[in-house]
Amino acid sequence: MKKAFVFAMLIAVIAGCSDNKKEERKGELKIKVKTAKVQSVTNNFSFGYSGTVEASQVIPLSFKTAGTVNKIFVEVGDAVKKDQLLATIDDADMQNIYSTMLAKYRQAEDAYNRLKLVYDEGSLPEIKWVEMKSNFEQAKSSLDLAKNNLDKCKLLAPVDGIVGSRNIEPGQSSISLALAPIELVKIETVFVKISVPENEINKISRGHKAGITVSALDGKTYEGTVTNISPVAEIMSRTYTVKITVNNTGHELKPGMVCDVNIGFRTDTKMLVVPAKAVSKDDAGNTYVFIVAPDNKTVKKQRITVGRYHDSGIVVTGGLTEGQIIVSEGGEKLSDNSIITL
Repeated sequence: MKKAFVFAMLIAVIAGCSDNKKEERKGELKIKVKTAKVQSVTNNFSFGYSGTVEASQVIPLSFKTAGTVNKIFVEVGDAVKKDQLLATIDDADMQNIYSTMLAKYRQAEDAYNRLKLVYDEGSLPEIKWVEMKSNFEQAKSSLDLAKNNLDKCKLLAPVDGIVGSRNIEPGQSSISLALAPIELVKIETVFVKISVPENEINKISRGHKAGITVSALDGKTYEGTVTNISPVAEIMSRTYTVKITVNNTGHELKPGMVCDVNIGFRTDTKMLVVPAKAVSKDDAGNTYVFIVAPDNKTVKKQRITVGRYHDSGIVVTGGLTEGQIIVSEGGEKLSDNSIITL
């Protein structure tokens, strides 16, 4: 009887303790948190590079004969048309030679026309006529040569373009220049050149679209297309040169400008992403989140494995499933089985 009484008292004590714990749990402070759903997104990603604008074509122009630079008719930045005169060298000697050849040609032409009438009448021996024809043709060839040499004293634009550089001044010798006297550039379209590491080059192909942002133009953006991929790496940097063609009809993009280049990639694979603020690390270096219980009243600490950043979130590679509700803000105040309020 005494043993039964003691056992009954023990049960009462245990029940009382249980009731006390329930009362303590009910009175525990509820922690205010925000939640988010574990989402599945398409595994799209992008690479960013620093690029430099280049002219689509650079045409170095030089005089075709030696001489002293006489006049220059253009400045850097001038737009020029095909066959426009850009500069000249002193042509006095060539002009004299041309004038002499022109006089000889006219003399030979006059003699040719006079003797042709005599030859047609049959009054001139064949040998004399052949000699006259030869003299006339030689005079014409000499005149053409003199005219060609005179024309070489002029530097003409072979195509429409813009003067990119001017490396001559009046009085200089046309053969003493280390650089081309004048360079024309074509910038209706331009190249944006980037250097791509070897572990990324095989992901880029011709036709890939690229976004280009130019800080010098107040952050203006352009779209370009990859048109050239070098098959050989640079010796020192071990990077590959890629050129992106960009339409530049307004000539806003100028060679030498620095820009930011973004090349995006789309895949068919899916990945789980959670907000970056939801992920924490404990003292042991384990990465974890808090999963909200189905009743939205408590949380459970869940270890996870993570990958790279994706927009403002982090890719989760293990420990979660799509659709689970996790704590996105306020997790620093929580522990396993904490009571929460949303």
